[in-house]
Amino acid sequence: MSLRAPIKYSQYRGHKRLTAPAEEPVTAAELQAFLRETSTGLPDSEANAFIAQAREWIEDQTGLAMITQSWTLALDEWPAPLQTGPWWSGVRDGVIGELKSKSNIASVYFPRYPLASITSVTTYAENSDSTSVAVANTFDVDVFQKPGRMTLRSGQTWPIAMRSNNAVEIVYVAGYGSTGSDVPAPLKRAVMQLAAALYTNRGDGCGCGDVYLSSGAAGLVSSYSVARI
Repeated sequence: MSLRAPIKYSQYRGHKRLTAPAEEPVTAAELQAFLRETSTGLPDSEANAFIAQAREWIEDQTGLAMITQSWTLALDEWPAPLQTGPWWSGVRDGVIGELKSKSNIASVYFPRYPLASITSVTTYAENSDSTSVAVANTFDVDVFQKPGRMTLRSGQTWPIAMRSNNAVEIVYVAGYGSTGSDVPAPLKRAVMQLAAALYTNRGDGCGCGDVYLSSGAAGLVSSYSVARI
């Protein structure tokens, strides 16, 4: 008789940003013009601070990455097929077609989207020795789906990752592009309206959550956000 692990419906996923966006989707001049303000009434440094606060809040709430940025995703282990799970010992009987069943093709999904590219995949042995994985030979990378995903190629096996914590580290790039002109207009407008609301309500203890809906930013972002389960 064979034993297999119980199905896991959640997985540890450590996540941190490596490289911040090089610029904001909205400029200080654009926010000043939107507010009918001058650089004297609203200095560039303050305008940029409101813009960064609005952009970061929207990204953190939705998982979006507007301007190109790099992140590291850490996993304790590779995802297991949802239906069967890994077998611990013994021999499993079944039809060969099950090897190609969609339910047995596991993917790694990335928290920030849109996914632009995978920079590197590194696995770690029990003693923390690292091994670089040839991404192009091992995985199919899907930059069309949101969030993006990395799926094991047919005929390949998951690279060995044995360290107890963070046995897999994946560095990836997300974002619409390197400049504000690459960001969809509704998202730029959402950042501008949220930043404007923060400026208008400054000094009142107002945060992004207080004016996200009333500013109209939430409605503009809704068509670009992905529901999380």
